Amino acid sequence: MANDMKMISILGATGSIGKNSLNVLSSLDDSYKVFGLSCHTNITLLRNQIYQFNPEYAIITNQNSYDLFLKEYGKNLGDTKILFGDEGLNLITSDKKVDTVIAAITGFSCIYPVITAINHNKTILIANKEILVSAGNMIISKLRNSKATILPIDSEHNALLQIILSSGLEYKINDADYYKTKIKNIIITASGGPFIDYSLNDLKSVNARDAVKHPTWSMGKKISVDSSTMMNKGLEIIEAKTLFNLDINNINAIIHRQSKIHAFVEFFDGTIISHMSNPDMRIPISYAITYPERMYRDNRGDFSYDKFSFEEVIYDKFPCYRLARKVAEIGKNTGLILNAANEISVEYFLEDKISYLDISNIIEDILDSSTVVNHDTLDSIIDNDREIRELTRNCIKTKYS
Repeated sequence: MANDMKMISILGATGSIGKNSLNVLSSLDDSYKVFGLSCHTNITLLRNQIYQFNPEYAIITNQNSYDLFLKEYGKNLGDTKILFGDEGLNLITSDKKVDTVIAAITGFSCIYPVITAINHNKTILIANKEILVSAGNMIISKLRNSKATILPIDSEHNALLQIILSSGLEYKINDADYYKTKIKNIIITASGGPFIDYSLNDLKSVNARDAVKHPTWSMGKKISVDSSTMMNKGLEIIEAKTLFNLDINNINAIIHRQSKIHAFVEFFDGTIISHMSNPDMRIPISYAITYPERMYRDNRGDFSYDKFSFEEVIYDKFPCYRLARKVAEIGKNTGLILNAANEISVEYFLEDKISYLDISNIIEDILDSSTVVNHDTLDSIIDNDREIRELTRNCIKTKYS
């Protein structure tokens, strides 16, 4: 094997980000090799990915799905070893052969393999904003004491990274004050989701099937609901604060329905630089995979310079965004509380157990009733996350069912 080959593990290979990542890798030369893949339940797609990419390991994190896969194919599929759960995830994020870990598992559970990757000095391409929201301070602290690095692959933060580097600045996630003296404001964009033109009265009757129909992006169900409530943008505001360490008053979001401009950076001399591309996740993913080079070829055709529109975020229509900004101001464990309450609320909404407008009300109830503290250890973060999830379930059962 060539010394310059980059070995990549993908956590959440059968999800939207995972599939796009593999699509990018299939277009690159053979200096990029898949080492490990993981999935939760979509074992049919995982099987097809194993056949195509021939990884050394494939991990299944759902017990029933793992048992079913073993019954059908055994513990090996070709040259690929099939492993289960956290032990398998630990292996494909820590093995000395692995250079890059793509963290594409949705939700807080991704924190374990990401911490393992940091501890083993990997380059982590992160699509999971929940762990930076819930445990950002601890993750940044661990990065500062390791040789690991994090590259964002969601479109907005990847756009910010590209603007910063193209402006002659360095990417310094480990320097607490570097960007405060270089950048005046950053702005990320939001499509507005499927309900941007709905009145508050209209929102009373929307359901999960409506909420997952994103107008410009193809995403999973949970993140599509978050996009519709603007919680996704709220989480991204907190993520930007974590990555670039600017004051929350210098980080904003605007609605841009066309999803062609992904971010702006305003510098102290009055210059504002934007990043534009088609709304295609393969573009930021490819930049992160081949960083700092650009090796991917976009074959979608010419970029359309159609009408660009911008609107302010209306807090009354998007209370989840308001709550996220409040959390960004307070800090401490409020990001964890916000995220855990949101994950459970969205889960119940997708199961048609609560209404759409209940989501923000439940989150606000949990924020108001929870204790605000600082966490110093991973164990205390895990315990608090578990506590907030149970508190949210009980709140839903007693007040919203």
